[in-house]
Amino acid sequence: MSTSLIRFVAALLAAACGALPAHAATYSPSVTDADGNTYAIEKEGMMRKGYIVHAWQVVNLAQAKDGKVQSIRSLVEFNCRFRQTRTMWINEHPQRDGGGEALSSGQVTNPEWVQLAPGALSEKLLDFSCSYIMR
Repeated sequence: MSTSLIRFVAALLAAACGALPAHAATYSPSVTDADGNTYAIEKEGMMRKGYIVHAWQVVNLAQAKDGKVQSIRSLVEFNCRFRQTRTMWINEHPQRDGGGEALSSGQVTNPEWVQLAPGALSEKLLDFSCSYIMR
């Protein structure tokens, strides 16, 4: 292949990638809390190690936090065996679905496992995550 052809193909690929949204993910069915916030799990990037599922959770806020934050994207872990969850990382975004450059981002200090109560909103997210990745 000639150098000019390689450059042309690279330019086409770069243009095509630039036309795609920066964050085009597919999600689990969403669940809504009493305040109107909607929660979903990103299907892409889900990983499993034993009974633990690692996934990104997106929360679209019904009311903007501090007038700026429209969504929160968090790295969560679900323990499918013991029905527990914990949050490892949190990003706050100015747009829905984790869009826009993160306004704040950080690792959770000493993340602790939380036992889920039957019927809890988080239980639905755990059920989806565990069944999706363990199938």
